[in-house]
Amino acid sequence: MRLTKFEIARILGARSLQISDGAYATIKTTCDSSLKIAYEEIKQEKVPLKPVRPKM
Repeated sequence: MRLTKFEIARILGARSLQISDGAYATIKTTCDSSLKIAYEEIKQEKVPLKPVRPKM
């Protein structure tokens, strides 16, 4: 599923907060920043969150 820039921003913020609060990252990385880790998860499509879009 292709994400819009708004969905990416929302998921990035939510996932970054989860990681900074102690959630485990779904990828192996050496980054220290929770924001960078969350962005890498989105790029590799391994983020455990997905947007819910309204049905038209």
